[in-house]
Amino acid sequence: MTELYARGRRPIDARYLEVILSGVEQAGLDVPRLLKRAHLEPEVIAGNAKAISQEGFARLISTLTRVTRDEFWLLGDRPIRLGTFNTMCRLIVQSSNLGSSLRTGFSFYHKTVSDFTMRMGSDGSEMRIWVTTSVQDPTRRRAICGAALFFVYGMMCWLVGKRLPLNSVRYAFGEHAFSSELAPFYDAPILFNQKSHELRFQKEILDLPIMPDEVRLQRFIKSMPSAMLVRYRDESSFSERVRAILRRNLAKHVSLEEVAARLNVSPQTLRRRLADGGDQGFQELKDQVRRDAAVRLLRTTSVPLEQIALQLGFSELSTFHRAFRRWTGLTPGSYRHTDPSATAAPSTVE
Repeated sequence: MTELYARGRRPIDARYLEVILSGVEQAGLDVPRLLKRAHLEPEVIAGNAKAISQEGFARLISTLTRVTRDEFWLLGDRPIRLGTFNTMCRLIVQSSNLGSSLRTGFSFYHKTVSDFTMRMGSDGSEMRIWVTTSVQDPTRRRAICGAALFFVYGMMCWLVGKRLPLNSVRYAFGEHAFSSELAPFYDAPILFNQKSHELRFQKEILDLPIMPDEVRLQRFIKSMPSAMLVRYRDESSFSERVRAILRRNLAKHVSLEEVAARLNVSPQTLRRRLADGGDQGFQELKDQVRRDAAVRLLRTTSVPLEQIALQLGFSELSTFHRAFRRWTGLTPGSYRHTDPSATAAPSTVE
């Protein structure tokens, strides 16, 4: 089951390319050659297209990233190194809720990126996320601020596994011919000529628990940038909903019957839905969630092994040792002291 739904896969106004390509154009790169390399339609390459498909736009973004070696396609004054977004994703999924994830992500980019800054704060009953940039060129400035808000909102939805309501989206620049392209994505009032570029939403959203585990994270990163180009839906995969319950109850021996009751279905229906969706069985999902939590604790904390075992619901350290060795081929102590790149956790649990 995919995380993103096809409804709303409307073409993207081709005039938006002028903004996205402003950095490479100012850098003197051969834009028609880049478009051709992205396997775009002849009309797009010739500059005569009125629209570009979402698939074509995703190919263009991927091509720009590879050619420029910059995750922001030369829009800034200094490139963002490849792998920066990947590293940020792996940091923010270690948080417990959306607010903590956002603060971690914004802090990471503040330390690694100098051309723009993301901030979050309250304004009465609303929360604000706003972006500022030091880039002076008006076209690139508009692209940076618009793209930053776009990607932040997409990340917010992915982190909690559902489409989040916004109160409003605000831009300091004026409305453009392709501004209507943004409305289906945000599904919120879009205001122009405002004091800042920002997203506004209710504070309660920040308390939502995040959903990612290692498998879901790998799937998300692999699908970029396409994952950000369509409207997000609530995830209906029963496996994702089961994982979310298990993650919130790691130290407890939550049974299939208890999970089924929380989902308002019978145990038989839960088993059937997992099987019909091609998902793993309940015990496999439970082991996978505990394995991912164990790997995170071993890699990012100095918590004693005995305490980790208890946090994961194991009554004895020896039982945790045997389970972890079955999952990864290593003991917890050995895993903690080995090179992370040489011990990537398997994507499935046998």
